[in-house]
Amino acid sequence: MRFLTIDKVVPGSRLAKPLYGTQGIVLLRENVELTEAILARLKAYGYNGLYIEDEISEGIVINDLVDEGLRLRTAARLESIVNRNGNIAEMKPLISEIVDSIMENGDVVIHMNRLWGHHEYTYLHCVNVGILAVSIGIKLNLSRDNLIYLGTAGLLHDIGKKFVPVEILDKPGRLSDEEYEVVQKHPEIGFEILAESMELNSVTKVGVLQHHERFDGSGYPGGLKGDEITIFGRILAVADTYDAMTSDRAYRNAFSPSEAVEYLMGDGNQLYDFHVVDVFVRCVAVYPVGACVELSDGTHGIVVQNYSDCVLRPVVRNTETKEIIDLKNDSRYLNLCITKICVN
Repeated sequence: MRFLTIDKVVPGSRLAKPLYGTQGIVLLRENVELTEAILARLKAYGYNGLYIEDEISEGIVINDLVDEGLRLRTAARLESIVNRNGNIAEMKPLISEIVDSIMENGDVVIHMNRLWGHHEYTYLHCVNVGILAVSIGIKLNLSRDNLIYLGTAGLLHDIGKKFVPVEILDKPGRLSDEEYEVVQKHPEIGFEILAESMELNSVTKVGVLQHHERFDGSGYPGGLKGDEITIFGRILAVADTYDAMTSDRAYRNAFSPSEAVEYLMGDGNQLYDFHVVDVFVRCVAVYPVGACVELSDGTHGIVVQNYSDCVLRPVVRNTETKEIIDLKNDSRYLNLCITKICVN
């Protein structure tokens, strides 16, 4: 199977994975033949891309670190709780299920293709940050209890944005100084919202407060630096930045995973804890399995395997000759590198 942006999926293609609605309920099961009418409805529904089965991707299996249905159910439940001032404790079974899923698949490199569009961004972003944070926490050998506290902080890190006007959050241009000051208040607002919750551990609440602190002291709200920032705050800073950069926003298109990783690595030990960044880049797929890529010699291929210790040099299968190109281990390809991800 492989992932294609929805405008590149042609009628007659077969669906490789089930499709879920925003409530996590199955809309279409795998192996359905996609007609022009179905594709039009999926575009209208907000889908940006689909996993399909075709000759190019034959035999490629893409394992989800967290089931897409669980991810969407968690986002929907979170949205309901936030909008109705519900009981945060209701999130615990879902975050526990997410933590257990990631722990069971601990060696799987994270790949997060963007199936949904901007209008579904806010709560899926929160779930993604929780997933990314837990994945980092596992590599840092945090206990299961701490992983649940950390994942919960990821889910709730932007809860304070509920009180930021939507015209500011979705503004297509640069924010004014006054508007930016309003946005900067959301970690403190979030902390205040959660402060009275007896169901939440204090480390979760502090993680929410500190997710915009930066390692050099340039962050907010406290201007903390280095080890003054809790490990939760330092992990959430990396997870939040990565998911935000690789998502479409009202004011810009998404950066590629490789661009986001390069940014984080470049700012390691300045804006971000370099140890956390180093751990993160070992568990995220810069070139996800099933992605179509172009190599520096013009060869087109599809990624079939990732290496956690060498994320920039996966195993690629030539789409024309079916030749396997192991960029990490085969000395014949030392001078080759991936230059871009192709959308078709």
